[in-house]
Amino acid sequence: MLYEPRLAVRDDVNTIVELLNKVTLSLHQKNINQWTYPWNFKEINMDIENKNIYVITIAKLIVGTFSIKDMDINAVLHISEPNNLYLYRIAILPEYQGKNIGLEIINYVFKISKNRGKILYLDCYAGNVKLKDFYSRSGFDFCGDFPEEDYVVSVFRFA
Repeated sequence: MLYEPRLAVRDDVNTIVELLNKVTLSLHQKNINQWTYPWNFKEINMDIENKNIYVITIAKLIVGTFSIKDMDINAVLHISEPNNLYLYRIAILPEYQGKNIGLEIINYVFKISKNRGKILYLDCYAGNVKLKDFYSRSGFDFCGDFPEEDYVVSVFRFA
C-alpha cells in the first residue's frame, strides 16, 4: 500500500474529527484514556489553520492523522531546551493499524525534524506499553514518565 502524508485542508475537518473519535473510543475500550471523547472541531480547525495537522491517505481515503508544531521549553514534558518539534495526536483507524503506517509517519516526521535542525519530542499514555515499545524500536529515546493531571505520560525524543 502506498501511504501519502499531506497537510490537512479545511475540507478534511469532518473526516479528521470522525477518525479521532473512532480511535479514541477504541482506546477507551482498552482502558487507555489519554484522549477525551468527543473531539472538538474548533481545536482541529485551529491546527488546520496553523498548518500543524497532516493526514495519511491510501488511494485518497484518510486512514490516519498526526500533528507537528514548534515547541520551546515545556515544563510539563520536562523539556529544558528551546527550538524543538512536538509530534502529537497520532491516530490511525483501527482497521489500518499494524500495517506500518505509524512507522511511515515517524520516518516522515524524522525527516522534517532533521531538515529543520530540531529535536523531535512526543509523548503517550504511560500505561500503553505496546506504544512505548513501538516508539523505542522506531528510534526514539525514552526520557521518562511524568505525572499529568490524572494520569502519567511517557516522553520520548529523537535528536
